[in-house]
Amino acid sequence: MNTLILVDLQYDFMPGGSLAVPEGGQVVPVANELMSEFDLVVATQDWHPADHLSFASQHPHREIGELIDLAGLDQILWPD
Repeated sequence: MNTLILVDLQYDFMPGGSLAVPEGGQVVPVANELMSEFDLVVATQDWHPADHLSFASQHPHREIGELIDLAGLDQILWPD
């Protein structure tokens, strides 16, 4: 069995999404074309609960993109 794994192919990373990747939408037609060539297609989705500590909104007086210390590890603050 051959498997195609699509990782984080979701709106958030497409143009207009909250964490848009430039030209990210170009992968969609490629993925659509490839899917018919595989026995199994598995897709993942990046997701966090609304109160996740990686969101800037959970840290008063902090900004999106700011790097903070979170339990001894560097954490970039993301938009909700």
